[in-house]
Amino acid sequence: MVSESVAKNAPTNVPNKMKALISVEGKTAEIKETDVPKPEEGEILVKIHYVAQNPTDWKAMAGVPPGRIIGCDFAGEVADTNGSHWRNGQRVSGFVQGTAVEPTRGVFAEYAVVEASLVYAIPDSISYADASVVPLPIATAIQAMFQRLAMPEPSKAAKSSFPFLVNGGTSSVGLYAVQLGKLSGAFVIATGSKKNHETLKSLGADAVVDYNDADWPEQVRKLSHDNLEHAMDCIAEKGTPESVAKALSPTKGGHIVTILPIGAVREAVTSVNSKAKIESTIVYTVFDRALPYGKIFDNVKEKTPEDKAVWEKWCSLLPELLQRGKVKPNKAREMGGIDDILKGFKEQQEGKVSAEKLVYKIAA
Repeated sequence: MVSESVAKNAPTNVPNKMKALISVEGKTAEIKETDVPKPEEGEILVKIHYVAQNPTDWKAMAGVPPGRIIGCDFAGEVADTNGSHWRNGQRVSGFVQGTAVEPTRGVFAEYAVVEASLVYAIPDSISYADASVVPLPIATAIQAMFQRLAMPEPSKAAKSSFPFLVNGGTSSVGLYAVQLGKLSGAFVIATGSKKNHETLKSLGADAVVDYNDADWPEQVRKLSHDNLEHAMDCIAEKGTPESVAKALSPTKGGHIVTILPIGAVREAVTSVNSKAKIESTIVYTVFDRALPYGKIFDNVKEKTPEDKAVWEKWCSLLPELLQRGKVKPNKAREMGGIDDILKGFKEQQEGKVSAEKLVYKIAA
């Protein structure tokens, strides 16, 4: 006789085959049938209900060989607990390094494998669609702010407010950085186009600046009384790091973290503000595996257990923050199902996605 606990944790009607968006020749992808992955030790199998689109998805698609499964952000239910503490049918959300191999990862599929410690429970008040837009961008903001910039975490929020700049505040990462900055006790200054200023204020920005204004760094200096020492550049291209450096304190300098490689920009930044420090971060270090980005990104090493530990900790914190409305998911726009993902890629490439995330329903 099978015990009740074993029965609860047995895989739930998992098929052998699934549909997935897989890279093909020509820097594109197609829906193909492939084997449902099997979880290894420390991993679980998730039945995918919704996925969210990130720029990294279509960028990766264009740069990988055929046969890779696309997609990072997901929300779904546990289909095989594989001996973990999760329950079958439990709603979970997380992200993976889409298109990765050894181990194979990708969530634009009907099923996906992920580390059991790197997902979090979805609160009852949050839909699958809304849950899918949270993981990768908020993990990026957490890593940049609380590890690289060493800002106070919400549980130990600053008693005396300090200025914090989020350049590109209406990007997926920026919208969470604004909220987390407010929770950390900062005076949050966010840049964005005028049409999105009310959105930024509603999420906690204390001041907003139009980054289309030629003098926006000077506006930030006035707002911060020349005391800005913490800045996150969520755009990090076309001269924005240098502009952020201009906004930093002219006497103390400050620290800028970008989510794109900075390369030759480092010298340009120090020429603008000799006391400024700039570094890049890439969220895939939370998986504690060697990455091929060491020559272009900072903070990439063979092993990154501290980055993994930080994300594991936040996976335990996020359910309550989401449940209490302390962190609000980015606005989701439903685009259809797995067959519509390439259409969504095209929309984002054409600049038709602003202050929102495109999501797709995968489970029938």
